[in-house]
Amino acid sequence: MPGISSEKLLKNPDLIKHSYKVRPHALIQYTEDVKNPYKEQLRNLDASLKYSINYLGSGVDMKGKDIALGSNYFIESGKCDDENSSDNCKGKTKYTYVRNIPTGTIPPLNLSFYNATGCNLTGLTEGRGLVPGLFEQVYDINPVELGRAIGGFGNLGSNSCKEMSLPVGYKIYDSKREDETWKWETKCTAGHHTMTETTDKDLNKAVRNQNPTIPNARLPGPLQLRENFEQTTESSHNKYSIILLLGCITALVCLRSAKLR
Repeated sequence: MPGISSEKLLKNPDLIKHSYKVRPHALIQYTEDVKNPYKEQLRNLDASLKYSINYLGSGVDMKGKDIALGSNYFIESGKCDDENSSDNCKGKTKYTYVRNIPTGTIPPLNLSFYNATGCNLTGLTEGRGLVPGLFEQVYDINPVELGRAIGGFGNLGSNSCKEMSLPVGYKIYDSKREDETWKWETKCTAGHHTMTETTDKDLNKAVRNQNPTIPNARLPGPLQLRENFEQTTESSHNKYSIILLLGCITALVCLRSAKLR
């Protein structure tokens, strides 16, 4: 869609709804209309895989086409400070990157088949479907991340901004649809504090190329237990946050065990 932008997406909610549409499978109603039963069975099998494994699990069909649902965009969220922000962001509007499209990395360990092997089994292991995306969305609002935001730290709470160029729109894993369904948008954001790698090596490389001043740049994401980016000035806060997160998980497990007894 030419001219797509965060502003356009927010002003036209139907565009965001469109990014969640699942294309239905065309069924043949009458048996006499079936010209080639073998080809029809293969077509139905492909559709079954798409609606079970691809949409729910991988976010990629068996031919490698991006079918991940959702859209990413920037929203205004305050002002950048004059003390720690980069020179080109001081005093400017701060934006938060809303990441609705799954990355494929499973929190809180930031793991994926791609991270473990450096490749994917097309249509099976990308982890950008609805179910992995649900885990990511829940983890995005975990108590530690919200606590860091209240304390003025991290991607949500900090006002220390840097310019980042990130993909805005939908079908962002399809490079052929750049400037059609998505484009690169540059904003001042605090999303550089903690970042998450996707399971698409081409997009990972493109994000790094678009943000040469940010070490190992990736899409903004919550703090993970296993971080693989370079240490920042917030490293001490990250350590305490990890300890707190482990404590919360341990407490929940203990409470659950006590109820079962």
